[in-house]
Amino acid sequence: MTLEQQHYLEKRLRHITWWNRLGWLFLVLLAGFYGWLWKNTPLYIDPMLLLNKLRIGQVSDVEIAKLAALGNLAFIGCGILLAGIILLTYAAVWTEKQTIKILTQVPPVALDPQPTESIDQDESKT
Repeated sequence: MTLEQQHYLEKRLRHITWWNRLGWLFLVLLAGFYGWLWKNTPLYIDPMLLLNKLRIGQVSDVEIAKLAALGNLAFIGCGILLAGIILLTYAAVWTEKQTIKILTQVPPVALDPQPTESIDQDESKT
């Protein structure tokens, strides 16, 4: 492996280490945001609560307009999408790390053209 390739692999391993630290922070922030929404404005998160409050008539016109614009199911879907992107990035980074391990553990293979030539010569003699 050339020096440039080794430098690149070291750089990618540093990026992987940083992602392992920051990725969990993103997941915690996302969960914290949805926890905060659940506590302060549960109508954005819980569609059944919204339905029950609409039946009773406890939802103001302003809240209905906000929910019509946002759509609580779409809001939940965006959160799941963000969490999925973070988890898929973890999977990609893990796979890259495993590939780098394999590449650095395997000794370089020397190509020997001799066996191919001898096989060709042996076949022509028969």
